Amino acid sequence: MRFLLTVFLLITAALIPCAAVASGSGSGIHVPTIPPDQAGELISNFDELASKFDAKVCAECHEDVYNQWAHSPKAHAFSTERVLQTWRTFIKQGLDREKNPDWSGEYVTRMSIKSHCLWCHAPVIKYATDDLVAEIIDTIIAAVDDPDKGKREAAKGKLSKLNLDCYGCHNMFALKDGYWGNTPKVDAIYGPTGKVDPANHSENVPNITKTIKSEYLTSVNYCATCHHGCPDSVPFWQCKTLYTSYVENYALKGGKQRCQDCHMTKPDKDTWADHSFPGVHNKDFFGNALEMEIEAEATHFINNYKNELTPTLCLKVKLTSHSGHGLPNG
Repeated sequence: MRFLLTVFLLITAALIPCAAVASGSGSGIHVPTIPPDQAGELISNFDELASKFDAKVCAECHEDVYNQWAHSPKAHAFSTERVLQTWRTFIKQGLDREKNPDWSGEYVTRMSIKSHCLWCHAPVIKYATDDLVAEIIDTIIAAVDDPDKGKREAAKGKLSKLNLDCYGCHNMFALKDGYWGNTPKVDAIYGPTGKVDPANHSENVPNITKTIKSEYLTSVNYCATCHHGCPDSVPFWQCKTLYTSYVENYALKGGKQRCQDCHMTKPDKDTWADHSFPGVHNKDFFGNALEMEIEAEATHFINNYKNELTPTLCLKVKLTSHSGHGLPNG
């Protein structure tokens, strides 16, 4: 069973990026912690947690960027059908059944999903009490399994308030090991240029007083925070993820494009990068990434056993990928 769970975790890494392993009690070495100067500020109320870093505040000055984000997968990272179904399976078929310690020697329980999955899909989860995390887990199960459609929809609606928001990307994840090491300054917004007047933030955004440049935001390692997510102790060949595919099949073969060059394009150097994060869900974007050539030839299939001749099409399909990583992937 231990082996099966390990395999399951590795396979699902591409769908729900995993971090290093956590203990079931919520107090293990790899459980996300809040910054020291925020001690005592854990949140036990769901709506309070969901509104702690409300992206709508950013929309007042960054309306176009906000609207791009609001229609992107990042804004719905906690509540899509695929994510909820995967988490439900991971919880009930994986965590609930595993009785042995994992590769770090820690025992896993439902609470382990906080540091396996939830932190990437809603970084604010680090501010949640264990009781609130347990409530969120129950809501995930209800969103998939409750026999009452109304209750399922209500659970999905509740979970949709959580997402990967502006503060998550431009603060918590904005520095190397920032989320787990609590290195970003909690009252700062980090950007690739740092040119935004900090006075604008301090006047219009509660508790934000600084604007700081972070070149890490423009690196592929920044994206790998969640699109790789495997523990450092697990080698690439054992943990095939989107980032692994990019490194092995593109970067190491001479590819120069970064994730941001394709998924966060800039019309010109003076405009903001595209925050709609186009991917396979965008038909035009996906169409440009994959070239398909089809040759069809009419023929017949002969069934010698039944002495039948069936009209048949023989298809020759050539697929050419222009992507920097394997398709499909996540």
